Amino acid sequence: MNLPQTIPVLLLGTSLAVLSPQVCPAFTVQEVASLAKASSDLPVVKSAGLSPDMDVPWSKAVRIVDPFEGEFLGVFDRNSLGGYLFREGATQVISLWTPSSIRVLVTVNSGEARFPFYTAGRVYPRPDFLRFVTTRKVDKLLLKVREKVFQVDGSTGTFAVSQELATALKNAPDENLDIRLVLEGGQTVDSEIGKGTVNAWRNIY
Repeated sequence: MNLPQTIPVLLLGTSLAVLSPQVCPAFTVQEVASLAKASSDLPVVKSAGLSPDMDVPWSKAVRIVDPFEGEFLGVFDRNSLGGYLFREGATQVISLWTPSSIRVLVTVNSGEARFPFYTAGRVYPRPDFLRFVTTRKVDKLLLKVREKVFQVDGSTGTFAVSQELATALKNAPDENLDIRLVLEGGQTVDSEIGKGTVNAWRNIY
């Protein structure tokens, strides 16, 4: 029996992940075999959810096995703005890049409370503190790849990856990449994607 020249699926370990032709190009048989082998060697992350204190391999291609969304490849990125992460007003931009979508979470430290304790009539500060973190809704994502600016509208911080954008990300130069996030209400946050994540895109797109 002759195998077709291209097939629209990608084998990930023992599971089958369907890749939409609108999202990514068709793979040859050799490419599918190579990608399947590479994905089986990647670190496994058991959730695609984003949170301020998540513990995942950053800026590295991973295999995500999510109980609600299934299995797919991705790379997590994190960038802290405004100096020390726990400082009042510090902003953190967390993102997840997958073949079909980009997810972005923006958090802002809104305060901290220190707890002193008393002994022998004196007050001693304790190093413990309580951090209040608020999230901001991201309505629009702008990325500059080489000289081209991509503007992507999204919903609840999720942005679809077109074929043109996927190709641009895969071939992005080996350097940090500038992004701009437009928040609900019009406020903008300028951030960047690190060189390690840019390199990992070659395994995702």
